[in-house]
This record gives sequence, structure tokens and C-alpha cells, in this order.
Amino acid sequence: MKKAVLLLATVIMSSTVLPVQAKGDRPAPPSFEELDVNGDGGLSKDEVKGPLLEDFDKFDADGNGILSKSELPERPKHKR
Repeated sequence: MKKAVLLLATVIMSSTVLPVQAKGDRPAPPSFEELDVNGDGGLSKDEVKGPLLEDFDKFDADGNGILSKSELPERPKHKR
């Protein structure tokens, strides 16, 4: 009986302490402020990567080579 209680307590503690990441979950994308490394209020091609860099010219509505916060697509909702 003592072993069963100890085992149950261990299982419960492990499930509440250790974060579990479900398949398909991805970390939240970085915020605009995190991407704006130089703090100038805009994102240059040097500050972005991945899909945002691939579509940079598409999002740069005014063609100035800098993405403003208003030019960025809405961030996907992060599921918890």
C-alpha cells in the first residue's frame, strides 16, 4: 500500500511539474519588439528571418524597406 501511494504521488507530481508539449504545438512567435533588435521602431530584412523574410516585400506596403507594426500580418493565436 505504501508503495502504491508513493508511486501515485510521484506520478501526480511529475505530471504537474514537467511541462508537456503536445504534438504540433509550436512556441509563440517573437513579438515585434523582440524582432526590432536595433530599437528603431521598424524591421529591416536583417532583423527578420523565415516566412516573414520570404514575404518581406509583400508586407512592405510603402516599399521603404522597413516593416512597421501596422504592415505586419496579425499574429496567430497561440494555443495553450
